[in-house]
Amino acid sequence: MALSSPRQRLGRFCLLLIGISFFILILWPASRRAILGGPHWDNLDAIKNDTLGFEKIFSVNLPTRPDKQDNIILGSAVSDLKVDWIDGVTPEEISPKSYPYNWNFDHKPTEYFARRAHLDAIQQVVEQRLGSAIVMEDDVDWDVSIKSQFYNFALAVRALQYLTVNQIQPHSPYGDDWDVFWLGHCGLECKTEEPHALNLNDPTVPATRHFLPYWRDPPPFERPDDARLTCTLKDGVCSNFYAVSQRSARKILSALSVNPSGLAEEIDIGAQFDVSLGRMCGHGYLKCFSSYPSLTGSFRAAGTAAKSSDIHGEEGHNSDFVSRGVIYSTMLNINRILRGERAVHSTWEDADVPVIDSELLSNYGGKTSVIVNE
Repeated sequence: MALSSPRQRLGRFCLLLIGISFFILILWPASRRAILGGPHWDNLDAIKNDTLGFEKIFSVNLPTRPDKQDNIILGSAVSDLKVDWIDGVTPEEISPKSYPYNWNFDHKPTEYFARRAHLDAIQQVVEQRLGSAIVMEDDVDWDVSIKSQFYNFALAVRALQYLTVNQIQPHSPYGDDWDVFWLGHCGLECKTEEPHALNLNDPTVPATRHFLPYWRDPPPFERPDDARLTCTLKDGVCSNFYAVSQRSARKILSALSVNPSGLAEEIDIGAQFDVSLGRMCGHGYLKCFSSYPSLTGSFRAAGTAAKSSDIHGEEGHNSDFVSRGVIYSTMLNINRILRGERAVHSTWEDADVPVIDSELLSNYGGKTSVIVNE
């Protein structure tokens, strides 16, 4: 039998290499794939603007609660954020005729008014033709490094949308194939059949013992203690802080208010806003992403416990100012920031790093490794 020539052997070797590469990259379901990104990656720098790379930030606030408005205005100022306001709804301002036909009257009236206030924010996104907007409640708190956090979230969520540095630049620094980013919550469920991403070495992830009280079990994925997980959302609880696109704002307004095609029978049960939003995510009506633990937390002022919530009446007295869910609270560090101090203190004395330089903390964005698990 004739021996093959060196050129033939080289050709077969090249074909073998191509086949192996195709198997590794396409056919082999690798569970860990690194996604790289950095400051050069197209429009990510837009996240550094005063609306975190979205077109607007809205905060829902009852005009009778200027104290909470003070918190958000001052916190936004020291974080270089700009907030527009959506007035909360009170019984005397709204007709009972406005209730959706399928509203569950077992819920408190205040829960409907809260839902209506969120829909007013969604309505503004549609009316102003905003490409995207954040909606947050007026008792939210965020980390002093919020812009770095959102930079890292963008890297993770773009990876889940399969955006790479070689693809066409999206309009949004977060990619364009999304409807809702649910970033302030008190519990979530991930779609386990979808990939999820991990931001490793994130110094703003609290210890598990300091997580918010969550009303859902942790996502069933392996997560190192210093990693923040990003996943496609199946359900969520508490609409403290979220972002919508123009596309999703129209769909939400249709499903929860206008409802011309009986969508409510499929995805809404006349429930509170967060419950209805979660059903829309789980149903597939909206494409939603979220992070675990929650990116934002909540702030509670000292004084009567009734100050904490305008939906649920609470009794008793809060002896101190409390932040929950964020390790380097903007609200608890306000006076240090105003004095020009660079050292920010953690919310809890037993934190691994109880005091950290704000410059170091704010510059960690883009330095964490993003891993997509499939």
